[in-house]
Amino acid sequence: MTKLWLVLLSLILLLPGFVAAQSEALAKTPKQHPIESLVGEDLSYDVSFLWFDRLAEGSIRLNHGEQPGTYLAVLEARTLGIAAWLSKNRVEKYQTLMEIGPDGSLRPLRHSSHSIKGDGDERRERMTSYTFDYINRQVRYQKVRNSRKRKDVLVALETEGPVYDILSGFYNLRAGVFGSFDDRQVHMPTFYRKGIEEIVVTPIRVKSKSDQKFFGGKDLLCQVLLDPSVFDTKGSDLLISFDQDRKPQRAVVKDVIGLGDVRGVLRQAVSPLNVEK
Repeated sequence: MTKLWLVLLSLILLLPGFVAAQSEALAKTPKQHPIESLVGEDLSYDVSFLWFDRLAEGSIRLNHGEQPGTYLAVLEARTLGIAAWLSKNRVEKYQTLMEIGPDGSLRPLRHSSHSIKGDGDERRERMTSYTFDYINRQVRYQKVRNSRKRKDVLVALETEGPVYDILSGFYNLRAGVFGSFDDRQVHMPTFYRKGIEEIVVTPIRVKSKSDQKFFGGKDLLCQVLLDPSVFDTKGSDLLISFDQDRKPQRAVVKDVIGLGDVRGVLRQAVSPLNVEK
């Protein structure tokens, strides 16, 4: 009996220390970043422009990057059928390699845009990329045209805070990093060769009859203002409607040079669990 009491007494004395150790271990366990819930998602869109209906396709997807702790976002659109013939098989591709920055938001490591037209000897390509060096606070700007690479340009990153591109900003919104955006503006500093600008996301109500007919009224509609160089547009307007899960359902890129308003409608959504919806 004496031995039993000694064992019980030892357990009573050691239990608080054990609980404290377990609590400390749990506290040190890093919380999963909300972006992980979107890794593996692949959204496909039917794209229309000019007088063509559903004669192009687009997609946006997110996966882990090759290096641990990185994420790769890809936005791509290509023309189909007669539209492909008239536009010389036009392909537009945007990629951003991202990581989680010190403030917990996704920040770009490298962002690039790639435009392709034509085939064979008539193939024409343009590629622009920005590589971010946060330690030295500078950005490497590169431009390639038809396989001819221009001299790299180093540009100072003249801000101490974070900067975003269109894709890192998009996934920060989707992951809820910036909080709710259904009733307030969100301002995201962004870098272009000319310096620091802003991407501004504003919840709105549609004004034109054509947009009202296209978007309907059940989803959250946002106006996104960004530099015209991003999508080769005459203006700065992009309209996107989000459902209650922050999944983009429809979008209009206004006044794309040579194409007019480009409209996209969600056709298929493959979730991170590879479940079609």
